[in-house]
Amino acid sequence: MTVFEELEQATLAQFEQGELPHWLADPALAVARSPERYAGKEYLVEILVAQVREYDPYAETGCCKWAYDHEDIKRTLRWLDE
Repeated sequence: MTVFEELEQATLAQFEQGELPHWLADPALAVARSPERYAGKEYLVEILVAQVREYDPYAETGCCKWAYDHEDIKRTLRWLDE
């Protein structure tokens, strides 16, 4: 399985069964479904996969951050498009 396929699976799972909002799921799926556009940036896609899998809308609450929030995902998506 490629990292792009992993991203698609993780995104769909978090969107359908988790709390990933469509405004984050849509651009993540666009990356997953465009491997030719992001060739050479697989390391960032791997980071995005981890962030999507561990997404938590409340990641910034409390004393410790154990998950990723929307800002983390948006930042990685920005890096991918640079």
